[in-house]
Amino acid sequence: MNHYLIASWVVSKTLSLAYFVAFLSLSVQVLGLFGSRGILSIDHLLNILDKELGGSRFRHFPSLFWFASGDFTLKAACMIGMLASTLAFLGFSQTWMLLLCWLLYLSFCSCGQVFLSYQWDNLLLELGFIALFFAPFTLEWRPLAAYEIHPMVMGLVWVLLFKLMFSSGVVKLANKDPDWKNLTALRFHYWTQPLPNPIAWLLDKASLKFQKFSCLLMFFIELIVPFFIFVPGPISFIAALFLFLLQILIILTGNFAFFNLLTLGLCASVIADPFWIFESTSWILPIGVSTEIAVAALVVLLPGNLFWIYKTVFETSKSLDFMLPWMRLLFPFRITNPYGLFAVMTKTRPEIVLEGSDDGHTWLEYEFKHKPTKLTHRPTVIAPFQPRLDWQMWFAALESFNENLWLQNLVTRLFDESPDVQELLKADPFNGKSPKLLRFVRYNYLFSSWEELKSQKIWWKRGHPAPYSPIFERDEES
Repeated sequence: MNHYLIASWVVSKTLSLAYFVAFLSLSVQVLGLFGSRGILSIDHLLNILDKELGGSRFRHFPSLFWFASGDFTLKAACMIGMLASTLAFLGFSQTWMLLLCWLLYLSFCSCGQVFLSYQWDNLLLELGFIALFFAPFTLEWRPLAAYEIHPMVMGLVWVLLFKLMFSSGVVKLANKDPDWKNLTALRFHYWTQPLPNPIAWLLDKASLKFQKFSCLLMFFIELIVPFFIFVPGPISFIAALFLFLLQILIILTGNFAFFNLLTLGLCASVIADPFWIFESTSWILPIGVSTEIAVAALVVLLPGNLFWIYKTVFETSKSLDFMLPWMRLLFPFRITNPYGLFAVMTKTRPEIVLEGSDDGHTWLEYEFKHKPTKLTHRPTVIAPFQPRLDWQMWFAALESFNENLWLQNLVTRLFDESPDVQELLKADPFNGKSPKLLRFVRYNYLFSSWEELKSQKIWWKRGHPAPYSPIFERDEES
């Protein structure tokens, strides 16, 4: 019988580390995104929802911020989350600390609207909920130790890994994108992904044969390899190596927040003890929960995971729709979720550029910290940190202004000279003062060539601007 003592330790510590990174990343953006003078104020949102939902407000939007949602509370929640995740990593009352992390992060996600709606936010909450069954609810301190995960609960971790990887492959084929089917999608991926890095710029120059081989390898890892994680022994170890390879390649070529950190921990969960390079397990404690509790976790979580896997494969089937009311009941708590990144490959790169003017003739550009604006701005390496405004600007550029009315709030906060929102930007051409006019224009961006980088020092090139939004004028009386 294979044991997974070391895997149990790795999964527990990776989750704690991912929580810490998530709260740390959020802490430096939280007021600009969600504060009283932020783009999408949580306090303002909850005041509206309180009037509309009344007594059912917590069921639809489970959040601790119903009790308090001021700027100090938001900042303190990030700090407490960082402290709790650190204590969980150090082995101090692991389950209590992870429960606190889960409640705090769920509180943010329930109220974060577009800025906290990414798949890795759901993945963190889903794995975080499973982790509440890793260890007993006890007050103790076992420095850097972790409990052995019950085999049934570890099975749930494997099912989550399978769902994440297999669904990511299936959705690419189910959406009938010809570029995925003919293996040419990576011709576009490196330069159209939300936040490329310098290696993505390099790989974009690779031959079409290399791009097709890379795409074929990705499909093999996402569609075939996941089935072998359930086969104990050398086969699951080899499957884990392939899954590790895919994650490392994603890390090297893009900025996807803490998604890869979480996924690496999931991949490690399938490696049995004999395949680790070290053998000491003195820091592994006995199985943390009883079989009865493990069965309860299985009953709650397994049907939802199987439902989403089935719906991903048989998208048009209605045979399991009787489960939808139950899934809708669980959805606000995000303990079981669908996954699938880049179902349709974007083949152009529209970018929204924010401009301000005092006379309506000369327009100056605001510069974002990580998304392309200046052509000479080298792509950055920022993961596992996620600049959420930069990310959301990428999504907004793919849609119309009317589908992204939160941009009006961004304009309003810049007219108000909100220091919290200005902190989210890299460069303000008006030095923190409000211009009289603001507008959004849209360009199509492309990676530059080797010759253009060498001669002009540009990483990007772009076409002519097109209007994206109306021109906004500052109200001098307000």
